[in-house]
Amino acid sequence: MIEGGGWEVIDLGVDVSAGKFMKAMDENPGAVVGLSALLTTTMENMKRIVTAIKEKHKDSKIMIGGAPVTMEYCMKIGADFYSPDPQGAVNYLKQLVL
Repeated sequence: MIEGGGWEVIDLGVDVSAGKFMKAMDENPGAVVGLSALLTTTMENMKRIVTAIKEKHKDSKIMIGGAPVTMEYCMKIGADFYSPDPQGAVNYLKQLVL
């Protein structure tokens, strides 16, 4: 959906370390990070990734989604945006450039 909305996506894959995210952020300044969790067990890693990114790239924007994720969890971990569906992510990205 995001690529279809005209955005370039850099897919880092699954089970990605904080270091890999940091390298991608360094190589792509100003990139918006998207994280998705399919299982509740992966949500703790999501929290670690958000914390690491925000420590080094304070102005970065991070959006999250996935079946077990909620707006409450988004606020708890310090992410910038939550959407229950991909169209919400596309709308958020459009809003950032207006």
